[in-house]
Amino acid sequence: MKSLAVRTMTKMIVIAKYSLLLGLLLLTGCSALDGMDADYHNRIPVGTRIDLHRNLTIPSGQAGVFVPGTSIGDRYRYEAVCRLEVRSIDNVPRTVAADQFIVVRFNQEWERFSQQQTGLRYASLRDYDGPALLQFTTNLYLHSDRQPDVFRLVCSHLQDSAQQPRYLTVEEIRTVLAPTMTLY
Repeated sequence: MKSLAVRTMTKMIVIAKYSLLLGLLLLTGCSALDGMDADYHNRIPVGTRIDLHRNLTIPSGQAGVFVPGTSIGDRYRYEAVCRLEVRSIDNVPRTVAADQFIVVRFNQEWERFSQQQTGLRYASLRDYDGPALLQFTTNLYLHSDRQPDVFRLVCSHLQDSAQQPRYLTVEEIRTVLAPTMTLY
């Protein structure tokens, strides 16, 4: 017959194993949800191809260049932009050559860009004091065998919080990139 201490220790080991397994499952599950908050129709799947049709020059001291594209119109007064970014900064201008890239990761995020002060203070745990200008960003992490330093394509725009803000749609991103890049 096992002693009480041995049985207690055995139970603690089993609980620790299941806790570790549960923790690993949660971490794995959360990483799989990257970009899952996006509307189904506006999610850009991993493996999607993006073509850069002409060379772009990144200025010295910069980690990216804005893609000269097409306006999507006066959408709530703020224009959408896309920026092609690299992993490192050089002291001289450099060129990202026309190439084909594959999306290896997708996510979307938003942040408060600015806020109009109303003078009123609400009893709240959040820092809120009136309407805000929000920046909505879609990140497309890219891969190219020929240009491994190319990191990601970041497309974003600003919107007033009072005007039903949202992320750019896939069609809007395609428009902003054209004719310099094509998102398939």
